[in-house]
Amino acid sequence: MRRFCIRSGILVVLTVFAVACSGPGHSAQDRDAADMDGDPVILSDYEVFDASPYRDSPAQVEIRIQHDVPDELMESRADAGITQIVRGYRVQVFMSLDRDEAVTEEERVRRWLLRTMVEEQDLPEIITIYNLFRQPYYRVRIGDFIRRADAERLMLLMFGRFSGASVVPDLVTIRR
Repeated sequence: MRRFCIRSGILVVLTVFAVACSGPGHSAQDRDAADMDGDPVILSDYEVFDASPYRDSPAQVEIRIQHDVPDELMESRADAGITQIVRGYRVQVFMSLDRDEAVTEEERVRRWLLRTMVEEQDLPEIITIYNLFRQPYYRVRIGDFIRRADAERLMLLMFGRFSGASVVPDLVTIRR
């Protein structure tokens, strides 16, 4: 049985060798090289395109790029509308042990601020008024300023009307 397997294996190898050698005497590359006589064929010598019969200009196509990127990123406003709590400054105008006095002072500041916002152009568009309780005092503070100079400018406006106005460091909420 083993001799039969060896003989059949040899027979298969010889058959494959015989079939491989029985192809044509030369390859397709040999024929092409003989036809060219060693010189490469330059197609531009044989093909000529005359554009004069085609007098129409090509149609103008408006290229518009469609993308899935939000407008905020395309306009470099990725952080627009984000609120963040940072160290900053506020103007403190009132401090008291009595809550009712603090609420009254907050309303007085709100009315003054509405009148002043119309007259003054240097003030930010939105100025928030805070009525904070930090034991044992109620405090009325205004604004969310990152720079002390901005808070001082508001304090100078308020100083004539609110004699106790001062700039105090605080955690402020800013919107980008």
